[in-house]
Amino acid sequence: MKLLNQSVLALSALGLATVAMAADPLANTTWQTYDDGQPKAVVKITESGGALTGKIVSTTRAEGKKFVGRTVISGLKADGGGKYSGGKITDPENGKTYRLTAELNGNSLKLKGHLGPFSRSQTWKKK
Repeated sequence: MKLLNQSVLALSALGLATVAMAADPLANTTWQTYDDGQPKAVVKITESGGALTGKIVSTTRAEGKKFVGRTVISGLKADGGGKYSGGKITDPENGKTYRLTAELNGNSLKLKGHLGPFSRSQTWKKK
């Protein structure tokens, strides 16, 4: 009986480890960003070592071409239930960086940049 209990416990732990190692739903996804309701840029989110990074891969505006390839999201980590925290978001136009939290809801990603008690939100749509 003791051996059976240990076996069940070991298999349960292995199953949980496998779930924990599964790819994050944001990993390798592409998102359309918006500014004043108009499409602005496309950001590709990738995962490495459990942290998510987002880089601009294209832009709809000629003046934005210089930002292609720039990292705008770094260090974002999953909290579970579609919620993310611990990251940073950088405004490519002025280089300022803010604390980042995010929430995934279907094909929408709500990002919130925090500076002290103030915050600003954006919603991106999955491409």
